[in-house]
Parts: sequence; structure tokens; C-alpha cells
Amino acid sequence: MKSLTSVSALLLGLSLMFVSACGNSPAGNPQSSGAPSESKPAPAAASPTTIKVGLVCGGMTPLLTQIGINDGSFEKAGLKIEKTCFNAGADAVQALVGGSIDINLGSYEHVLRQQKNGLDVKVYGEIYNGVGYALVVKKEAPYQKLSDLKKTTLAVTKVGSLSDTGLRAGLEKDGVSAEKDVQIINGGSGATMLAAIESGKAAGGMVSEPTTAQMLASGNYRILYDPPFEYAGIVIMAKSEWAAGHKDAMKAFLKVNHDVNERAQKDPQSAVEPMLKEFDKIPQDILLTAIKNQLPKVPAGLKITKAAADMVVSTQLELGAISKEIPFDKTVDLTLLP
Repeated sequence: MKSLTSVSALLLGLSLMFVSACGNSPAGNPQSSGAPSESKPAPAAASPTTIKVGLVCGGMTPLLTQIGINDGSFEKAGLKIEKTCFNAGADAVQALVGGSIDINLGSYEHVLRQQKNGLDVKVYGEIYNGVGYALVVKKEAPYQKLSDLKKTTLAVTKVGSLSDTGLRAGLEKDGVSAEKDVQIINGGSGATMLAAIESGKAAGGMVSEPTTAQMLASGNYRILYDPPFEYAGIVIMAKSEWAAGHKDAMKAFLKVNHDVNERAQKDPQSAVEPMLKEFDKIPQDILLTAIKNQLPKVPAGLKITKAAADMVVSTQLELGAISKEIPFDKTVDLTLLP
């Protein structure tokens, strides 16, 4: 087991990481047009199209969009992305519905809930097919499977969040009642989640990348449970009215995400430099590991699968968030994908 000093250093590093994660502004890469000739003035540059994008910062599930913002890909495509960080997906969706953002990157469950409320929010692509959180425990902990966790306290980022949904699905499958057999508490993310696990307040906690890779690299922690099922965890959603009125902008946004994925899948190392602008306190080798862990969860062609959507529908029915199934074709429009 590592010394108390190493754990303290990890706590400090995670604290600094999450302060910096939302504080960096997108990197531009403007090109100089050169001096115009005296006989013929240079044509005026076309103004970029602004898209206001909301996401929950501090994690890597919106990897493709984060890369595209930070390496200038959106700017080269004629888009100006105004990124807004939210603490929870529900807050981001409220901003989408209210019109303060145009596109939200979040779980499919929010699309279902808005459809239930009579609001025409749809999915136009998917950039992460999975829960995006794994249950991390101390390396020397006696637990080997979820059923060993009965009578323990477990931490999620926030009760009712995606991390909570993923944990409850796993517990149920292993015959553990989330209501009777364990206590589930709010653990936050980054340094606060690490502190909950390290102090023993929680036997384990649901952690996302790149925190997962950093904790494992310390040698003090291991993954007990990584949700294996398909789950429409991060979709590109917008109000259908906005998408219909901004087809070219939405197509360009989707194409940049698609092209970024093509590049990153072939060369994960190319994603490290732009992602350092999100996580500048994470060592590059650990960041590369986290990126490699994320990329396999990007669906082919950014197309949300029926299986991934159905898994979200089933969890929302169980939670009572929706009262009946909502047809896939009512919530999904993939016609704007490249």
C-alpha cells in the first residue's frame, strides 16, 4: 500500500485537475489571410456559425467534442463553439429547453424525460455508448464481486445520476437490493470521491475517466465492477425545431465529431495534447491510458443503437421516470450524420 503522502498527493492532484477541467477556454487555430493586393481587395472572411454546447465537465465521456474544441477542428469547419459546463445533466437539459444552449451532450434518459413532458428533444448522434463510470475499491479490500458488498456504503456522484443508475443495474443483476442491502450516498467526483473511498466512508465509489486511470496508476485501487452493458450514455441532443432551422450547422457539428473519432481511433496519441487542455494536471501517460479506455465505447458512425436505447428505456421505466415506452423513431434522427 502506498504511503499517506502518496494518497495526499493524489488528492491534491485531483483537486487541481477538476478546478482546471472547466476553466480552460477552447483553443483556436486561426489562419492568417495575408495582405490583400492593391488591385483586388481580399474577400471578407465568412463569419463562423456559433453553437452553444452544454456538457457536464470534469470527465471524458464527451471526448470527441472536447478534442474538436481544443484542437481547432470546429473552427476549421466554420463553427464557433461556446462551451458551458454544468454540474449535472438535469441542469444542462433545463438550459437546452430554455434556449440558453443549442446542443446538449448527455444521457438518452434526458431525451426520454423531455419527450414524456411533450417537448420535442431528439438524438442526432451518440459519442459514448456506456455508463462511463466504474466501481473502484481499495486494492486490499476483501470484496471480489458485487454480492460481497451487502451491508456496506457505496458512493455515486449523485443519487439519481447516471453513475447511480449504472451501479443499481449491476447490484440488481447480482441479487443485491440497492434499497435494502446497501446504502448509496452522494460522493461527488475527483478528490471528494477519492476521499470518501480512502477514509472508509464508502467501501467503493463510481468513478469516471481520467480519475479511474489515475487512481489505478497509484497502485492503491482496483476496479470491482465496470458496467458491461450497452447504454446510451452520451448522445448529441437538440430541440428538433433548432436542428431543423440549423441543418448545416448540425451537420457540420456531427461531421467534426465523426472525423475526430476517425483520427483518434487510428492514433490515440494525437488526442493527448488537446485533452491536456481539459486535464493539465494529469500525466500524459495516464491521460493516454484514459483515452484508450474511452475510444472503444464510441459507436460506429456515431449511430445510437436500439440496444443502447432500450437499456436506458428499461432503467427509466423501473425508476418511474417514464410511465411507458417511447418509440425509438420518435426520439432519434440520424439523417444528419455524415
